[in-house]
Amino acid sequence: MANRLVASSPLNGFHLEAEGAQCREDTGYAIASVTATKGDMKALSAAITSGFGVALPAPGKAVTIGNGKGNSKGDMILSSARDQVFICCHLSPEAHLAQVTKACGHVASITDQSDAWARISLSGPACPMIMERLCSVDTRLAVFPPGSVARTQIEHMGVIIIRQNASAAMKHHFVLLTPRSSAHDLAHALAETPPFKT
Repeated sequence: MANRLVASSPLNGFHLEAEGAQCREDTGYAIASVTATKGDMKALSAAITSGFGVALPAPGKAVTIGNGKGNSKGDMILSSARDQVFICCHLSPEAHLAQVTKACGHVASITDQSDAWARISLSGPACPMIMERLCSVDTRLAVFPPGSVARTQIEHMGVIIIRQNASAAMKHHFVLLTPRSSAHDLAHALAETPPFKT
């Protein structure tokens, strides 16, 4: 009898905790890359609004799907490149791809990116210090408010940084998306940064 294949996350449940900061791998998220056919962003915008009930995010921005600021699942649509967005939802890849294809398949090229990226959540009052050490993007709250997105590098690794909506309990919350191939290197960079490394 053949062995049954079991899916594993890029970082196998990576988790760090220190005073003022928490860092963990977010698992269970599906990611679909959606690229407007012939660059027709107007048609894609209409499809996104009809299918997900939100406006297409502007370049460098992300919008939450579902419950707005109260969306605890972290579902979102983010600007990822010219004429392209990532739609990220806490669903199985199969269910997510079917949902996105139903909403946008007539106006966009869609690919399942769920296995290609690792998603890391970084939260806590020490986040600004951590981000200042790791990347060149100015992620101060006044400059990089909730809903901001930046495609940049952390220690020569490609990363997409998204600032999530703040709450009374969590003023600073970032999501880091990095290719699966560099996920362990990014996890190591985080682990070597104070306050995780003392």
